[in-house]
Amino acid sequence: MSVELFYSHAVTTVPDVVSTHFPGAIGLTDFLDRKRIWLQGHGFRPGDALAVTACCRDEIVSEFRAEVRRQWNWAFDFSSLSALPLAGATGIRAAIDHAPRIMGHPEIVVFALPHVGILEDGTAGHVMRRGRSRPTTACGSLMAAQRWAAATAHDPTATDLVIDPTDAEQSLVRIHLRRQLGDFSTMSPIALTEHVRELMLRGLWRQFTELTDTLTVDVALISAVLVHGHDGDYVQPKVIRLRRAGAVSETSGGV
Repeated sequence: MSVELFYSHAVTTVPDVVSTHFPGAIGLTDFLDRKRIWLQGHGFRPGDALAVTACCRDEIVSEFRAEVRRQWNWAFDFSSLSALPLAGATGIRAAIDHAPRIMGHPEIVVFALPHVGILEDGTAGHVMRRGRSRPTTACGSLMAAQRWAAATAHDPTATDLVIDPTDAEQSLVRIHLRRQLGDFSTMSPIALTEHVRELMLRGLWRQFTELTDTLTVDVALISAVLVHGHDGDYVQPKVIRLRRAGAVSETSGGV
């Protein structure tokens, strides 16, 4: 495999290895194009709404963040290790405060996507990065947390979960996953990523519900999985949840 491999989101044909492990996956740009058009039809328009990217800090996610910014005229960044919603109340309040008031009230469009790599041979949880001669983990933070979970699963001294000041953010990842999932050390990379997606959906929606006025702040939350294939980036759509003028609705992410 060439070490000159780099990621381009301009792909239309989904390779078999991606579609087999991630049914319904489509190209990254195709995904964002479809969601922009669909959201416009439901009252969320670029320039009127503030986009928010909730994803991993990883550099291979930069294509996704850049495309969201391009299509939505800037974006507030919730990025964290593993993509878990660690921005919390401060992040939510900042996004609301920064949102345009063109429509008279804030409109927020959140793209919440954890990521996972898959190699050409079907190995999940790894990706070929630019300039590397061998695969590395993706999501690296989740794989590191899983190794920690395996090493501490039977360690009675590890029950008191604390924040390591030299690795504070990853400590929060470990604590959150252990409390929400229990022993996650044996999950497959795909299963763990899906659990994180569900945690992101529930956590972000709860925060927006608790911290914002349901009648005056409109929210669209797009929940999906970002997949790094051997030839580009793909997205497996999952759920779109809307709150508009207080009314909540949910639909399949594949619309």
